[in-house]
Amino acid sequence: PDPKLVQQCRKKLINTYKLPENKKILLFNGTLSYEPNLRALDVLTGKINKILMQAKYNYTIIICGKGLPESYKNLENFKDKNIIYAGFVDDINTYFMGSDIFLNPVIEGGGIKTKLVEALGYGLECISTETGAIGIPIEITGTRLIKIKDGDWDAFARAIMQPTGT
Repeated sequence: PDPKLVQQCRKKLINTYKLPENKKILLFNGTLSYEPNLRALDVLTGKINKILMQAKYNYTIIICGKGLPESYKNLENFKDKNIIYAGFVDDINTYFMGSDIFLNPVIEGGGIKTKLVEALGYGLECISTETGAIGIPIEITGTRLIKIKDGDWDAFARAIMQPTGT
């Protein structure tokens, strides 16, 4: 994508959510009424986010998607823990282009993961579990897709914190 457009999208996210310019913007996107995505969200909020917070990493995770169960209370409990629940957004392209890293901690479910393919299509760096990346040939992703062994959340968090060329 056009670097100017990427910058505009990033600026839009920074302004919309009142984020500091130097924060890494991490994106998780999916239909949250779908059980594998909801479990991935639980891993993200319960395990990966805790590791990132303990490491004092400078980030915000933006979660997009409809169907979050009522019991999750729009993730209100995570507002002060670097997590923003954006819900269903009109223009997901802005989020794909404005984010630094796409997170895919999915550990179940079959078929090709369209949201991961979409993120890669936007040139986004993606960190995924092996299960989450099934069906995506590593030869075509270059260095943009980092696959982590299912359940190794420490390695997943380390991959997020690894400085990249972008």
